[in-house]
Parts: sequence; structure tokens; C-alpha cells
Amino acid sequence: MIALGTSHTAGDCGGPTYGPTSIKETAYDMIANELGLELVKIGMSGCMTADLLQATNELAHHKALNDNCKLFMLEPRLGDRTVRIPIEATMPNGVLHFYDPESYSIELTNTQRNAFRESSKDLNHPLINENWQGYGIIEAWAPENANSNFAIVQQVSIDCRNLDSLNDNVSKLSTQPFFESMAFYGHGPLDIFNSVTMIDSIRHIVEANNVKFNWQVVHGEVSKIFGSYADSAKLTEKLLGKHSTLFDNYIDILDIEKTHENTCKCGHYNKQGHNQWYENTINHLR
Repeated sequence: MIALGTSHTAGDCGGPTYGPTSIKETAYDMIANELGLELVKIGMSGCMTADLLQATNELAHHKALNDNCKLFMLEPRLGDRTVRIPIEATMPNGVLHFYDPESYSIELTNTQRNAFRESSKDLNHPLINENWQGYGIIEAWAPENANSNFAIVQQVSIDCRNLDSLNDNVSKLSTQPFFESMAFYGHGPLDIFNSVTMIDSIRHIVEANNVKFNWQVVHGEVSKIFGSYADSAKLTEKLLGKHSTLFDNYIDILDIEKTHENTCKCGHYNKQGHNQWYENTINHLR
């Protein structure tokens, strides 16, 4: 059994044993044990659904979706407010300095190209630093590698939850629009559509390898404009209509109310929350 998902899958928790994977027996551990399956659990804390799609591509490429894999459980994000900025936009002396707004192009002289390369060195840009090239999503996201290797997406972008977290030298002109656009994009219909397109692509990859596929969404942020994750799931089903059977594989656990009894201060499920998650899922898989 392969379980692929976010920090909820990883078992992150902000309780007494604070830190990544601090819940040692997660819902998916319990499910695998009940079904008598060996578990490969890939929880990518802070990831986006696009990262999960690339992880699935890597699993398929390395033949992990084989006859021995009896079940694939996906826990993606259905809409996401994470702001991921192209690494070039965060370079103090980077491409913005050479941008020609009239021609909408970036023309670099040899001198400018050298300056761009110098700006790139500190950020380990893959075009410059060959030592950081070639690390896959799964390989680099593993806890033991997280501080030493950059996954592909971390080589070409920076995850910025807060503009203040960026260095003072970073151009606000190039980064501010990314944050402002999220006010209308995050958890809106377009964001949800983009997410569900990737989720459905993951399903097709898994099922094309004759592996049983199921997916479920854990409570996330609630959009003040577009409502809850449950509302998003209903909207998603309407968006797909008759053009997909994705929801035939959906196991709803959104009725687990997030309370102080089953969650930690960080918003992740504690052990009691994972027990409820297991109870709400296992009967769909027996």
C-alpha cells in the first residue's frame, strides 16, 4: 500500500512531541495494518498538489506501481493558498533588472548574463549550480534529506507564506503581485479546478498501472469568499460532471469535526484525530 499526501499523511503534530512525523501511528498506518499490507508512506509536509502529481510520476517511473501494490491512497489539497514564487523574481540583481517592459522580453548581454549567474549562486539555481540538479520530489522531501537536498520545485521556486520572510533585498515589485493575486485565486473555483485536474491525473496514472485508487481530503483553511473544503468538494463534483469518475473513488472524512480534542494547536490531527480518520475510512476499504 502506498499512501501519498501532505503533512497530515506524514503525521505532523504540534503537541508534546512537536515536529514532523511525530504521530508514529497515523490513520494510514492503522489502515495498512488492518488490511495486512506493507505501507510505503510518503507525507510531503507543505507540498502542493502539483508536487504530489510529480511524486506519482516518479513512483510510476521507478516501477513502484507494480503487481505488489494493492492500494494507493491519496491525500491532496483541494485548493491551496500557498504562494510559490519563481526563484528569478527573488534575485536582488536578477532578471527583473534586465526586463524590458516594452518588448516583454529579457535580453541579456554577456555582462548581464554573468551578473545573473552571480545572483543565482547564493540561491543554488539549477541552471548555475550543478550540485543541486537532479533531486526528485520524493528523494529530496524525505526527512533525512530535507535540509541537504533541494527537490526539483525548490530549485526553481521559493515557497513564501509571508512577504516579510523574504530578504530585504528581494524585489517587492516582482513578488507582491503573487500575494495579491491569491486573494482572488486561493480556494476559488479556478484554484479548485486546477487542483482536481491534477488529482484526476494522479488517478489515471495509478489505475493505468492496475492499482486500486482512493482519495480523501483533510480539513484545511476555510475561504471567507468560497466557503469550506466540503463546499469545495461539492463544487468540484459539479465541475467534473459526467466527464470523470473521480468521485467514485472519494472517501469523505470531512465530517470529522476539528476540535481541541482531536487536533493539536498546529491544526493537525493528534492521535485521537487519526483514530477517527481511520474509523471513517476503513469500512470503505474492507
